[in-house]
Amino acid sequence: MVDLGFLGDTVHSIPALRALAHSGAQVDVMTTVVGAELLALVPEVSRSWIIPLAKPSPPPWRHLGTLRAIRAEKYDLAITFVGSDRNLYCTGWSGARQRIAHLSGRNSWPARWRLTQTVAARDRAHPVYEQRLSILRHLGWAENNPGWAWKIPEADVRWAREQTRTPFLHLSISAASSPLNEWPLDAWSEALRQVWLKSPHTRVVATGAGSERETARLADLASLVQDERLQIFFDRLPMSRLAAFLQESILHLGLDSGVLHFAMALDRPTVSLFRDSEGRPGWAPRGEKHRVLLRDCSCNQTGKAACSGSRALCLSKITPAEVAQAALSVLPISGKG
Repeated sequence: MVDLGFLGDTVHSIPALRALAHSGAQVDVMTTVVGAELLALVPEVSRSWIIPLAKPSPPPWRHLGTLRAIRAEKYDLAITFVGSDRNLYCTGWSGARQRIAHLSGRNSWPARWRLTQTVAARDRAHPVYEQRLSILRHLGWAENNPGWAWKIPEADVRWAREQTRTPFLHLSISAASSPLNEWPLDAWSEALRQVWLKSPHTRVVATGAGSERETARLADLASLVQDERLQIFFDRLPMSRLAAFLQESILHLGLDSGVLHFAMALDRPTVSLFRDSEGRPGWAPRGEKHRVLLRDCSCNQTGKAACSGSRALCLSKITPAEVAQAALSVLPISGKG
């Protein structure tokens, strides 16, 4: 499988990856650094071929050494569910006998050149993981969705339990894809204050990716909140420890980010803030455990950026009271914790 995306992309590929493994195939994955770290928690993955992508990503020729090693394996099948040109190039030049790619509708003809079969773009109204399973169904797979399964080291579970011994919610205030997916820090501070008024024993554990921007935002949040019930991990946690934290939490509260999708895949309740966009229905969590607070986005509707200073006007219309109420619908109230 060629899956050159970041955390959320990899999370949504796992049910399809497990379906391939359950069909009897050995499944290796060409992925990013964070993808490989996440896939180390998935028992069905045999091997990860790591491509060190970043933002901005390096030119494709930087991956030629890894691609040559992959070609030497003589795979029976290479497949990608992510329809970007980079994924298509790596699939087409993998040396596999069959080279199948999902097209996004915006792919260049050189990226499609070496493919033996293509699958048309899926319905973006369906959850992303379901879109990827539908590609397998198009190719003849007829089993049920295997879902997610995780093998989190017991040492990391113990570590997470030692960090906070009272009920806690997990908070993620950043969205790696764009600052315009973020919510104002003063709104986060007020939402937490309102949560603590009704659920005073709930601790809040906030984590980030360790980037300069996220570290600064977490530090600013701590200055605004000034409450010992807020516990912040400024350095990026290994995926196994983040998984353990999410697994132990009562609730994940955050934005449209990879951590949200990770929490969903770990079967945790979530409250998330989204600005509406064309692909948003596929990424927003669904079901009784999930609350999505959504605002229309004029930038997406008109194609013109109406925001300034990296502050999303649409998201800022979500009130702290709405976020607190959504969180409190899950959290223990007053002395019940």
